[in-house]
Amino acid sequence: MKHAPLILALLALTACESNSDIVNQWMNPDKTFSKFEQPDVPTMDNTIEKQAQAALEAGDMKRAGQFYEQLLDSKKTSKADKLRYRTVLSDMLRRTGQYEKALKQFNVVLKEDPENIDALEGKGLTQMALGKSADAGRTLSKVLDKDGKRWRTLNALGILFVTKNMIPEAMEYFTEGLRVDTDNPAILNNVGLARAIEKNYPRSIETLQQAAKVSPSDNRKKQIELNLALVYGISGDLESAKAMAEKHLDGATLDNNLGLYSHLAKNDELAKTYLNMALTSSPTFYERAWNNLDIITEQSNPDTKANPYGRAKSVPIR
Repeated sequence: MKHAPLILALLALTACESNSDIVNQWMNPDKTFSKFEQPDVPTMDNTIEKQAQAALEAGDMKRAGQFYEQLLDSKKTSKADKLRYRTVLSDMLRRTGQYEKALKQFNVVLKEDPENIDALEGKGLTQMALGKSADAGRTLSKVLDKDGKRWRTLNALGILFVTKNMIPEAMEYFTEGLRVDTDNPAILNNVGLARAIEKNYPRSIETLQQAAKVSPSDNRKKQIELNLALVYGISGDLESAKAMAEKHLDGATLDNNLGLYSHLAKNDELAKTYLNMALTSSPTFYERAWNNLDIITEQSNPDTKANPYGRAKSVPIR
């Protein structure tokens, strides 16, 4: 019979199945195909998340945020994924200076998942940015209790100790952070600033040079090199300060910074204030420092009621 081999083959494949199973396979092909491994076709959510991650890597926070908002609004997104997306979105709010919004979102995540260590760390960093040092210290200590190798937490706790002028304690946290993540440019930057506060300018400059060397060619590298220019200026090496600053600044902004460096070279207390500013990236510290500079200027020249150098451009390290 012409089709006998085909029939025999079909019978061999279905020998263990009932006649009704065979009929169902022919009548319901989807059921049959479901038994085979299917190709991995990306879902819409996966595609959007990849776009969000690409925007994040490119530094386009606004676009990345729009994608994550879209993912949060998706009805197909699971509860676990929504918490993950909200955590990332919260950290983006923190990194763009929207601290109150970030804190609110981190609290939403932690209410649903109290053990979420990423959200807990983000909350601590946000509290620190808001100037809530005691709250930040408590939150970040909880993070270390859960995982002692979180370099961002170790770095943040180091900064908190620096702002309290407890440099040896700060260095312990920075050192541990570098054990976890060797040559991390953010930690090296802060070590360099802490050494400058101790007036150990040669070691400070050496460390900031290393931080700039290992930092990618992005905005962070610019911030580190401007901090290096600041330390050059405070140490009295205005030539090196100018050479470093003019890589990123020009015109009136460069002149303002050079004037500031010249002034700081003769004022230890104000130098310490500015180093703390660079370390904490807090607008409050900037305002306080400039008020101090106004007072010093008025004392040296009663007819001058304003800072002669203007307000130098802030260069926060995040």
